[in-house]
Amino acid sequence: MYPKLFEIFGLPVYSFGLMMGISFIVGSMLLTNEMNRKKINVESSGPVISLLRALYISVLVFFFLAGFIQSSSIESFTSAVFNSAFRMLGAAVFVGMGILLFRKPTEGMFDLAGGVTIICLLFGVVGSKVLYLFENWQTFAIDPLREAFSPGGLTWYGGFLLVTTVIFWLASKIKISFWKIADAVSPALLFAYGIARIGCHLSGDGDYGFPTTLPWGTDYSNGTYPPSLAFKGFPEITSQYPHGIVPDNTLCQPTPVYEFIICTVLFCILWRNRTKIAGTGRMFMWYLVAAGAERFTVEFLRINPRMLLGLSEAQLIAAVLVLFGVYGLTAIPTDGKKSIP
Repeated sequence: MYPKLFEIFGLPVYSFGLMMGISFIVGSMLLTNEMNRKKINVESSGPVISLLRALYISVLVFFFLAGFIQSSSIESFTSAVFNSAFRMLGAAVFVGMGILLFRKPTEGMFDLAGGVTIICLLFGVVGSKVLYLFENWQTFAIDPLREAFSPGGLTWYGGFLLVTTVIFWLASKIKISFWKIADAVSPALLFAYGIARIGCHLSGDGDYGFPTTLPWGTDYSNGTYPPSLAFKGFPEITSQYPHGIVPDNTLCQPTPVYEFIICTVLFCILWRNRTKIAGTGRMFMWYLVAAGAERFTVEFLRINPRMLLGLSEAQLIAAVLVLFGVYGLTAIPTDGKKSIP
């Protein structure tokens, strides 16, 4: 595993941050392509666009201040801000989004893809962190500052739910159908998620699966969260090893790689058929079914606590998304004239 890839002018570049940055860049490019094809944009003036620009400026100010504050009371805070995830995103995504937000508008219109990408980035991270803190409330209560601003600890579904809510609000304000935006973002979201999972694999952050004897079993001993720590809460696994400790060099299921492969295949299917799927909202419903089924299946191999009926929290959420997607596919007509009721 390679949590730290290399250094640039003495600054470390971590694999998770790099892949996160790449995922947002690729996702933004795909989203821009789809929104241009669908002619989804908005006037370059108004309170919503001003809000997006304010969010952008606020983040830049946040990075700037955090870099110059030298107080020991926020040491964990500044170290989190300047881990490679924020650095790569700040250097690549925010520069690109700044160009989109402040460039001279074409015929008075604003490229909405840039705004949606910023929302996905900011509220995706916030939502992922908030859900993680709720899941680990006891740890959070012991050291709130450290846990809240630690670079690790992100639960993807938290980000997905918060971003969806914010985009729904944005769509209502700019009077553009939420389902049109959701359709446009669906293929990009699926592929970006898969790319980000490679960051999890390279960093060895505990998103891998159970021990395996398969020939492609992976050694995560050099990861940020090796097996001796990751399997602590799984007595059915630790009981199989001396002293109840799983050796760090134990070969495990590379589930992040599985997810990357599956999501890439599903993305190709959706992308190839994006002009054939009629009915506003149906592409998004297909995304919910595909992404939900993928996560539900892979979770059987992952080291996540089981909550209900032998299923993990992620599986329960995935099941709800699949059911909603199936409902949407049956409720939305294919003539393209109506969206979901």
